[in-house]
Parts: sequence; C-alpha cells; structure tokens
Amino acid sequence: MTIAPDQVGLAAPSGPDPMRWRAAVFVLVAMALDLVDTSIVVVALPGLQQHLHASGAALQWVVEAYTLTFALCLVTAGRVGDLLGRKRVLLIGIVLFLIASAGCGAAPTPSALILARVFQGLGGALVVTQGLSIFQVSFPDSERAKVFGLFGALSGLASVLGPVLGGLLINANLFGWSWRPIFLINLPVGLVALAGVARYVRESKAPDARRLDGVGVLLVTAALLAVLYPLVQGRELGWPTWSFVAMGCSVPLLLAFAAHERAKQRRDGFALVQPALFGRRTFTVGLVLLLFFFAAVAGFFFPFTYFLQNGMGFSAGGAGLAVLPFSLGVVATSSFSPLAAKRLGRIVLSGGIAVMTVGVVALLLTIRHHSAAADAWALAPALLVMGLGMGLVASPMIELVLSEVPHEDAGSASGVLNTVNQLGAAAGVAGLGVLFFGLLGRQEGFSPAISQVLWCETALLAVAFLLTFLLPARLRPQEEAAPAGR
Repeated sequence: MTIAPDQVGLAAPSGPDPMRWRAAVFVLVAMALDLVDTSIVVVALPGLQQHLHASGAALQWVVEAYTLTFALCLVTAGRVGDLLGRKRVLLIGIVLFLIASAGCGAAPTPSALILARVFQGLGGALVVTQGLSIFQVSFPDSERAKVFGLFGALSGLASVLGPVLGGLLINANLFGWSWRPIFLINLPVGLVALAGVARYVRESKAPDARRLDGVGVLLVTAALLAVLYPLVQGRELGWPTWSFVAMGCSVPLLLAFAAHERAKQRRDGFALVQPALFGRRTFTVGLVLLLFFFAAVAGFFFPFTYFLQNGMGFSAGGAGLAVLPFSLGVVATSSFSPLAAKRLGRIVLSGGIAVMTVGVVALLLTIRHHSAAADAWALAPALLVMGLGMGLVASPMIELVLSEVPHEDAGSASGVLNTVNQLGAAAGVAGLGVLFFGLLGRQEGFSPAISQVLWCETALLAVAFLLTFLLPARLRPQEEAAPAGR
C-alpha cells in the first residue's frame, strides 16, 4: 500500500528532512567505523600474539567474535530501531561501539579483548542497520540513489583502508602502544559521528510499533547460529560431524521462525520480520542475488589475500596495497551506478556482474602466465576491472532490495539484507576456503589452488548474472510499489 506521510511515525513532518544531507555525512562516518573495523584487526594478529601471548584459537576468536555477533544481531537490531526509534538506537550503537573500542584498546588479556569484540559487533550491528533504514526513510526516491551510491563508495574504500590504516598505525607504534591504536583511533572519529548524529538526524520509527517479538528473536538467532558458527569454525576444526548436524538443524529452525512470524503478524501486525516483504519479487530475488554475489566476493578475497602473502611473499601491508586497484574501481563506479540503475534498470546490474567476471578471468590468466612471480602492477589491471564491476552492482542492489519496502519496515528489511550479505560471505569463505586449502594440502601449489577458486567464483557470478533477469526491468519508486498484503 502507499505510505501516507503521517504513517511514517516520527519521520513524517511535511516534506523531506531539510538536514538529511548533513545527517547522512555523520551517519556514513559512523558506518565507516564498522566497515573499517571488520578488516583492520587482521594485520594486528602477530602483535596480539606477541604482546598478549594469545594462542592461535584466541587470535581466531578475536576476529570471529566480532563477525558472529554482528551477523547474529542484524535482524533484531533492525527491528529494534523500528520499535524504539532509529536515531535513538543509532546513538546507542555508536556509544556501545566506542566503549567497546576503548575496552579493546585497553584489553590486558586475550579473553578481555574477545569480550570487548563481542560488544563491538553488537554496536556495529545497531549502527549499520539503523544507517541504511535512516537513508531509506529520510531521502525521497529522487535522492536515494545518491546516498546509497555514497555508501557503496565508502564500502569499497573501507575494504582496503582497514588493512592499510592498521599497518600504518602498527608500524608507527604510537606512544609505544603497538596494536592498541587500531582500536583507540575509533574514539575521536566516533565522537564526531556521535555529535553529528545527535544534532542533525531526525527521529523516525514505525507508527504501529509494539513489543519486540521475543520468540522470533530466539528462533532466528538460533537458526543463524546453527548455520553461521559451523561455517566460521568448520574449516579450522576439520569439519566435524556436529558442524553438519548443526547446519541441518538450521532448516527446521528457520521453518519454525517463518511459521511463528506469520502467526505473529496475524495476531498483532508487528512481526520481527514482516512476512509480506517476501511477497515482493524485487526483495526476494534481490536477496538471493546478493547471497550468490557476496559469496563470490568474500570467497575470493580470503584465499586471495592468503595467496598474496604466502604464495607471492607480500607483507600484510603490501597485500593491502596490492588490492587497492579493486577498491579504487569500486569507488569510481559506486558514485554513479545507483543513478544509472534508476535510469537504465537491471541492465546496469547485469553489466556490472559481466564486467566483474571479465576481471576475474583476466586475473586468472595473469596468475597462470606469471605464476607466483607476478608483482602488484601485473595484478592491478584485472583487480581494477573487478572493482569497476562490483561498484556497478553493490550500491544499486542495496537500493533495489529496499526500493519497495514500506517505511515502517525499513529497519527490519535492512537487518534481513545485511544478514543475507553475512550469510553469503560466510558460505563463500567456507566453501572456497575448503577448496583452496584442500588443494594446497594435496601439494597442488598456490597458483593452481587460487586458479580453481577463481573458476568457482566465475560460476557463482554466472548464477548471479542469470538472477538479474528475474528482477523488474526498471526500478519503481517506493510510492508506486504494489501492495504486498499489508
């Protein structure tokens, strides 16, 4: 149904928020903290091992405590914003993230650091879901493509900025603090974001908000934990039987969650995840496309970074700089791709995936030609083409998936979107990681192993390419979207 202005709750004074672009700047700064922190910690692992005497398992949990908590909390975090107010929850998320960052920087033991990373992941989930839903409700359809384009460009830049910034801070050894500044740097930046969000973001929430669906939270968290924990830990533990049993249990848990949500919606109209969302083809097909696309992207970067450092002899900082052309490509096309998709429709997504596939094949041929002797300059053209293709896809896809979502469900839909991204990334890392390390274990060599990963990535991108043709030929403005049973 069409959303009248007074149905957007606190987001509905007459006309768009006049401060929306100033607000967007500070929301993007807050989201950047999470995007950078996802990758910045990787380069600090040797220092953590040396100074905190952390075991290999503890180092793994420093990374994964954040990832798991972030992914498990996304759906709930999105709906909490619809319920309590998106600005309020965003502010809470920023404060929690900053407190946790201070805890990480001051952590005296590996256990303390892991606990602080858990709270960082929770804060990050609150920030990212509220950021996307605030963009959805604050900007008219004519401007939404621009702000999602900025978010896409920021995502591309953050993917490489994390390792590079982390390497610079660790090498600088500020105040003799070694790895600690990679967390403490969040404090001044986060305080600026906090002040800006408090000053410029306008409050909004669902007008029919009721109590949070506690049973739904438990069911969806259990279902996601059953599939994400084995995907994250399975390879390190040798894929024990329980990992497959747990993933199998996720299916009945998800079915139980779906049944509960339908009953909850009939009972009081405020389910954790609105079942009617999945009646919208753009939303559902878009989520499946994102699943395959981010499985391809994340599944590539994990073994490729390992290949650069261990197969080609790059340092951690050198590996980060080697993939800089990819991020530059993402930034270059993300800035205009949402506007292009609004005018040209799904052909932009299809073309972007095709361009990225060309880049993957070019990288494959480059590695085969040079083997492990290639330098960063030899890899740069193919990585740049891959980045240009990703920038044509990632930003428009976010707007596409959310394009027909009613304002009152923006937080819930944002949580689902980000959860699917995390699921795709975890599945890609697990699946292509098993392939890559399995081939290395059979003494296949680094170049043949990464070549097989690239062929699999090409297959995943081919599936995503075909899925684009199930999307509408043109994006429809939200106010023209067809009803979906609300």
